[in-house]
Amino acid sequence: MQLRNSRVLITGASRGLGRSIAEVVAERGADVALVARDGAALEILAKELDGTAYPTDLGDPQAVEELIDRVEADGPVDVLINNAGIDRVGRFPETSAQQMRELLQVNLAAPMELCRQAMPRMLSRGRGHIVNVSSFGAISTGPGVTLYGASKAGLSHFTAGIRAELRGKPVGTTLVQIGEVKTDMIDHIRAFGPARRTIERAERFRMTAPAMEPRVVAEAIANGIERNRRHVILPRSITLMAKFTEFPRRVSEIMLTGIDQDGD
Repeated sequence: MQLRNSRVLITGASRGLGRSIAEVVAERGADVALVARDGAALEILAKELDGTAYPTDLGDPQAVEELIDRVEADGPVDVLINNAGIDRVGRFPETSAQQMRELLQVNLAAPMELCRQAMPRMLSRGRGHIVNVSSFGAISTGPGVTLYGASKAGLSHFTAGIRAELRGKPVGTTLVQIGEVKTDMIDHIRAFGPARRTIERAERFRMTAPAMEPRVVAEAIANGIERNRRHVILPRSITLMAKFTEFPRRVSEIMLTGIDQDGD
């Protein structure tokens, strides 16, 4: 799907990877709809990119339920990029019930709800693309990131599910599975000793690579949309593990070939 003259909604757009994604797709001719909690930063970016800011707390279920209506009041969404995510680094039993709910709301429930709202609209218009940004944490977890990894694994599996439902229809999906990106989040994760030591060991065994520049990942995501790629996997060193994780889902998808999904 071409980004030029498309309207692209990006969550978590005020900083880090989300900001880079917004910059890249805007450079490719897209009209960007920017979503994040930080309204001031979002307004500044919207002016820079000639886009529109929609300050929203994705941790608030009601705000998420109203978001697509708010955005589409200004025009249809052609591409939805669920990029926003938060982490809760530390030992799982030390996580409060509220912290657990907040992380699952932002990382998993909000993307699912936005897809639920966007998919029928895209299908009715006969065009659309959904990008869900997952993580290496969905493939291989470790101490300190149990909750974060679980949320991203759920997002990966959810993406496989909607991909199967959209088979043969004019709406594409891209699952982004990435290792470390140079953002505040990875600095926070590395600040927890067991998590840092796990990452360092993975690097020694070449299971992952040093943190990537957000711009590099954003360019890969934009290419994935324009080439209608099922997956964007970075760095290359995690490709084999990502493919192993995806294999059972791919087998299930092949098994569903020819099954009528629209009939009663």
